[in-house]
Parts: sequence; C-alpha cells; structure tokens
Amino acid sequence: MARVAFCQDTLIEYMSYMQMAAVLRDAGHEVELFFDDQMKPDKFVAELARYRPDVIGFSVLTPSREWAVRTAYAAREATGALTVVGNVDAILNPEAYEAEPAFDLICIGEGEYPLVELCSRIDEGRDVSDIDGFWHVGPEGIRKNPQWSEMFDMEAAPPIDRTIYDKYGFFRKSPYLRVYAGRGCPFRCSFCSNTVLTDNFGGSRRYMRKRSPQKFVEDIRRQVESRPNRINRIFIIDEVLWFDRPWLHEFLDLYRDQVGIPFTMNFKFNGGVTEDDVRRMAEAGAAAVCVATESGDESIRRGILNKPVSDQHILNVTSWMHKYGIKFGSSAFFGLPGQTFEGHLEELAFFRKVAPRYLFTTFFQPYPGLNLTGEFDVAEALPDGAVFEPTFHHDMYLDLPDRARLVNLKKVYYLMCRFPVLERPLAYLTKWRIPLLFDALFLTHFLPYALWAEGCSLRQFATHAKNFVVNPIIRRRQPLQTTARPFDIGYESTPSVAAGPEPEPEVEAVPVRIGRSAESEQAAPVGLSPAHSPDRP
Repeated sequence: MARVAFCQDTLIEYMSYMQMAAVLRDAGHEVELFFDDQMKPDKFVAELARYRPDVIGFSVLTPSREWAVRTAYAAREATGALTVVGNVDAILNPEAYEAEPAFDLICIGEGEYPLVELCSRIDEGRDVSDIDGFWHVGPEGIRKNPQWSEMFDMEAAPPIDRTIYDKYGFFRKSPYLRVYAGRGCPFRCSFCSNTVLTDNFGGSRRYMRKRSPQKFVEDIRRQVESRPNRINRIFIIDEVLWFDRPWLHEFLDLYRDQVGIPFTMNFKFNGGVTEDDVRRMAEAGAAAVCVATESGDESIRRGILNKPVSDQHILNVTSWMHKYGIKFGSSAFFGLPGQTFEGHLEELAFFRKVAPRYLFTTFFQPYPGLNLTGEFDVAEALPDGAVFEPTFHHDMYLDLPDRARLVNLKKVYYLMCRFPVLERPLAYLTKWRIPLLFDALFLTHFLPYALWAEGCSLRQFATHAKNFVVNPIIRRRQPLQTTARPFDIGYESTPSVAAGPEPEPEVEAVPVRIGRSAESEQAAPVGLSPAHSPDRP
C-alpha cells in the first residue's frame, strides 16, 4: 500500500486531486492533501515528513512553478519520497522540467492510470522509470516514455473523493460545492490551454468527455447529502457545460427534479444555442452564468482571440437570459496587442447593451505554450523575465502603449459600464498613478461578485484575501502585485530586471522513513491530470 501526498499552494479544490484520490483509494492506496500557505515552509515540510509519503505530487499551473520547485526540493530532502509534477504547465512545457532535479517524474498527460501503476510498482519494489505517461528524470538523463494509451474513463470511474479536503475548515464548512461533468472544450480560442491540450491528447473526439447526465446528477446528489453543512450553491466548473443538446436537456431535467439547488455554470456561445435552451436552464436553477464575451469588439474576438462569435448572437442569447431571469456575468480581456484606451471606452456601448450583472475584467496571461503567446505581436511585447502571479487582476504582462493607464482602467471598467455617469471622471483619473485608489474601487464591486457568482461565504472571501494579499506582504517571498510588479508601471514602458531566485529555505531535519531503495532511485513518481478550473486565481 503506497502513501501519496498531494501538495498545493492555492486554496481551491483541485478536481484532479479528488478524482485521483478516489482512483488510488479504490486501488488500496493511501492519500493525503497538504495545503501550503507559504508562511512557514519548514513547518509544512515537517508535516509532510510525518505522513511518511512514498510519492509527493504537485499539480502545477504556470504561476505556481517556482513554489513547486522550491517545495519539492525541500520535501524530497526531508522524506526521501519520489516527487512528481503534472497538470497544464508540465504538459504544455515539459522542457522546463527536463533538467530540473526537483522532480523525478513529469506527467505528460492525464495522471489517474499512470499514478495507479506507479503505486503498484512501488508496492512490488519494481522499477518505475518506464511507465507510460511519465518522463523519468534520473542520473543518466531523461527517459521520455510515451503517453498512456487510454484516456481516463470518466463514466466507469469512482466518484470524486472530497474528503481529502475536509481537514481544512475552509472546505469542510463551505456553503458551495465545486463539481465537474467532464473534460475538454470544443472551441479553439487562442488564449486558452484547452486548445493545446486537445491537440496534445489526439483531438477533440478523443479528449472531450462527459459523464452521462444520470451519473453526474447522482454524483452531485451524493456529495450534497454527505456534507456536514447545508449546501446553498453548486458550482459546475466545466469549461463549457454541454457538447450537445440532448445531453444538456436530460441533465437539466434530472438536476431540477433530483437536486434543485441553485447552480453556477460556464456558458460558451455557439450558433446552436436557442431560447428553449436558456429557458430550460432557468427552470433547472441557473442562478449565475458566466458568459465568455471576451471583448466588446467583434473584430478582436474573431481575430486575435480566434473566437468566431458575432455581437448579434451574444445580444440574442443574453436577451433571453434577461427574459427568463438568469443573472449572468460577462468577461472582457485587457492587455492584448492592438487594444487601446480609446478602444476600450468605445466597447462600453456594447457591454451596456449586454447589461451583465457583473463585468469580469482580466489581464491576458501569456503563459508559455499557449497559441496566442506564440503570436509575433505577443512575443514582441512580452518582456524577458516576466514572473507570473496567481491572479488575473493586478497587472498586465505585455509592454503595450498606454499600459499604466489601461491597468487603472481595467479595475474600474465595470463601474463605468454599470454607471455611465462615472465614465468621464473615472477615465480622467486613470491618467494618474494612484494604485491604492483603483484597487479599492475594484474591491467595491469584486466582493459582491465573489459572493454572488461563486457562492462563497464572507469568511471564505476573507481567507482568500489573507492568502493572496496579506500573506505575500508578510513573507516577502511572493511580493504583493500592487507594490512589486514584474516590470515597471510608470507611464514610460520600461521593463524591469527580473528578480533573482530566492535562497532555499532552511528546513529542520525530521527523522523519517526513507521511501526509496537504491533500486528505486532510478524510478519516478506520479502524474497529475489537468485541473479543470476556469477561476484559477
């Protein structure tokens, strides 16, 4: 029986962890979850060591890479366990980990089946360097094994195991549940990792999967009934809830009759959406819908974003949502090549016609491996040494004209849309560098959004503020974005010099059982499947 420790630095349930925990426990192995708030690294590593893991897994998105590398070094030193890295950053950028001795294994695809095979071999004392689905990093170099031949069978899989998060009151007492029906997205947006993942896994026919409506609803109902407190909101985090209309209608009917709790979902436009679909969503309990408009300029949407959705289609669908009482939030990208301050002001007219409950503004994140990141205009505007932060809200990464003013505009854009009388005075104020003012104005409308759309409690919001704002100030390890940005935010576009690597934290030695034999020194640990998190901070 192998012992697996999953580690993360973001206070959110990872669907991949809960799914892999269910599969591993079904196979007879032990699983524990460890959250690192990065305030006391030695204490975190000591807690890991007391668990005596055989495998330590890291599910990594690009902003967490530096933390994962630093923590994996210390954790392996203290435990002797195999370290594994997976998720989108490892799949899209495995080369970044090739020569990185912090990790023994790099998961290049979904991790459920390879992970079970790894734990079985550990139990049997067999070599683990040739497991499909992992690249193995050893003394002789890197062994690039092929992907696992099968995609994870979601219909036959055990329900996700949420109990691994119950050790933390933040999750145990949560008034909402995050659930997912499947993996993949049929669209080819240039800014999204799903496009690259679909290609990596052999195309949409192979990668896109949903549980049957019956099994999905049964799973939601089971989770609701098993929780120690009342659940007020279900958050369906799939990138897009449905691939075909029969699946959607069957799910909505079953959910309405068997669950009936208000739910939040991600909505992606396409030509097949009808008024009847929207009406059914309302009747089933759609309380908050996130609609991905991305831009109020159709030419930008169809062009650089590769999202072929017309203004008229968006207006048609959102008018139906208004008609049937579905409250929805819309989205708008900032920080794209070709965007201007004046252009964003012109787009306000479109967003006012859409009239969303909330206008969610984000800065484009040019993560390595994305199709849009490889475009010439993006690559030219991306300063060397940019450090990605775990939030979409504080800074834009591309060095574009009017950058400082656009940073301010992004934070008050919703207020300008919602209250037209504020447009001119707020537009004037964006000329000035007063970050605390604009951050405060942003929080005045972001807090209500978090409580409405995500269904979190005030306590949970305060905890998020502590982890994303207060803790970085205290530890000075991950600087607060408003005081130390990847590059200067002056009116002149002047890239700053990237900060050097942090010194490794000293970790108190802890007596532990060493989890590797001399033979298994050639082996490697588990892989982690892609996290399905449209709201990854």
